Amino acid sequence: MSATVVVPTTGDRGPLLRHSIGSVLNQTVADVEVFVIADGITDETRAQITELIEADARVRLFEFPKHESRGEPNRHRVLSEHATGRFVAYICDRDLWLPNHLHELDLALADADFAHTLRFRVGEDDRFHFTHIADLRTPMGRAATRPGPWLVPLSFVGHTLDAYRRLPWGWRTTPPGVPTDRYMWEQFLAEPWVRVASTPTPTVLWFKRGDHPGLSTPCRLQLLEEWSERLSADGEPDALMREVLDGLWTDWSRLSAETLEAKSHRLRARLHPIRVRAAALKGRLRQQIRSPNTPTGR
Repeated sequence: MSATVVVPTTGDRGPLLRHSIGSVLNQTVADVEVFVIADGITDETRAQITELIEADARVRLFEFPKHESRGEPNRHRVLSEHATGRFVAYICDRDLWLPNHLHELDLALADADFAHTLRFRVGEDDRFHFTHIADLRTPMGRAATRPGPWLVPLSFVGHTLDAYRRLPWGWRTTPPGVPTDRYMWEQFLAEPWVRVASTPTPTVLWFKRGDHPGLSTPCRLQLLEEWSERLSADGEPDALMREVLDGLWTDWSRLSAETLEAKSHRLRARLHPIRVRAAALKGRLRQQIRSPNTPTGR
């Protein structure tokens, strides 16, 4: 088995799964097992998952009562007892993968234990927004004291199953106020033997809409329906990737220009007192030339 895909879900989010899981089943890497890990679901959601299972035997349901957090220990139990993929990937029930996602993770994890694809967000304006995270491949980037934002959301990350089983805990209940995915990724990054890789390829449509719980399920469903229809058009995934990369290039160019402008401003500020002193010295020299017997002072 190439990949184990974990799809956490809860409550009434069953209608979303047809789209998020649909994007998993449409991957160019077909040798996958899809584990829906349910953290307290409604009867309607259970029925919709059952329909997906009946349509594709790669989908399995692991149902648990609502956990005090997000059901993290249940994820650990499922991965420890049932997973058979060479690597593990995750997708939020509110997100979509482009067809190349698992292929890109597979390549990145050929010589790594933990990897992620290009992070970006689909804004409410349907434009692509980029958050420049720390480079987790570097000692500074993976250190707990890393500066600035760095979080890689759940749907972008993959890791080998062997590496997961070497961790001291795996998925565990997250402390209040801490993102569950960040808490899990920190465990990987704290291990010196973990090799980290990343790929600059866009593969995930991440629809962040406010803090938990965010948009209602009907609003999320409308969003996924619109983007799923777009992705189903011939050539659209490739066109979308080009659009994302063009946006990234534009964003990088803007940041580079702003950085140069800021450096130029700081340089001008540092040169200002030197220019003032030079002007004063020039004035004194002129005065001395006109009146050579007059002291110029200090």
